[in-house]
Amino acid sequence: MHIERLDWTDAGSMRACHAGFLAAERVDEPYEPPMTEWTFRCWLTTGWSGEPREVWLVRGEAEGSVAGWYRLQLPDLENLDRAYLHLIVSPEERRRGLGQALLRHAAGRAAENGRGVLSSDVRNGTAGEAFARRVGAESGLVGVERVLELGPLGDGRLARLREQAERHAADYELVTWTGPVPEEFIEQIAALYGAMNDAPHEPDEAPEQWDAQRVRERVNDLRRNYGARDYSVAARRLATGEMAALTQVTVEPAQPGWGFQLITAVTAGHRGHRLGLLIKVAMLEWLATAEPQLERIMTWNAEDNQHMIRVNEALGYTVFGAPATSWRLDVAGLAG
Repeated sequence: MHIERLDWTDAGSMRACHAGFLAAERVDEPYEPPMTEWTFRCWLTTGWSGEPREVWLVRGEAEGSVAGWYRLQLPDLENLDRAYLHLIVSPEERRRGLGQALLRHAAGRAAENGRGVLSSDVRNGTAGEAFARRVGAESGLVGVERVLELGPLGDGRLARLREQAERHAADYELVTWTGPVPEEFIEQIAALYGAMNDAPHEPDEAPEQWDAQRVRERVNDLRRNYGARDYSVAARRLATGEMAALTQVTVEPAQPGWGFQLITAVTAGHRGHRLGLLIKVAMLEWLATAEPQLERIMTWNAEDNQHMIRVNEALGYTVFGAPATSWRLDVAGLAG
């Protein structure tokens, strides 16, 4: 079996990987909106967080096809002991040993890059979960996806929730922008990205260290590649001008009916003022006029992140599809 590295300039192979990805999604996650070819290409080459990555593939029997591939993400700022793996085998190619071969190859590449742990997230009840159990992976954090149908929000729910939140947040004002984080806010927004470290995470993962330069490079520069419309709502303390909370939603032009939650965070010193609820309500009110065609918004939460789950359920979010579990494998045994 020949496993070769994907050439980023090979548009045909990129499209073949996308086709295999969509075929797997139709079986494993049929409720998800299909990732567009452009977004998929950006995800392969740039990723969501800008960390180094490489993709390896096995050609299919049909000319120009790909039977399976994996994407290996190699953190370069924290968690230098691990690699994050996304492995896809086309449904018609499964149960033939291809997944095992790709996994062992990925472990070898991880070892060559000095990594001791492979991590991956897969939906429960899918072939990915069965594969993870079969190879002896250890389960970890469970995430739950939720969707908000925007049509029912015309019942006055947002106005009622905003009134409740504003009673607790009288000392704060809202700030909004579209696109990249403005330079005037970038230092404080870095602190808000850092506040995400308080959310549930794997106990052996190091927290991300955020500063202004990381926001410039790993948020502003990266998001420009996707060509999406990004919306941000922040809460700022009136007395001090300190940014206290942030929520961001993106809308892709190729899928204008779907919105995707990027981040919602409140810094520790400002919690207890219903700021998370306030900024999310304000975001929904803004999107109703800025993106009137929007039908639903998707978000993920760790299943034990009860505070954010309560906020989302108050807004009307409901569980969407099966949960996803994080799995980990020690590289040494596989690479050997």
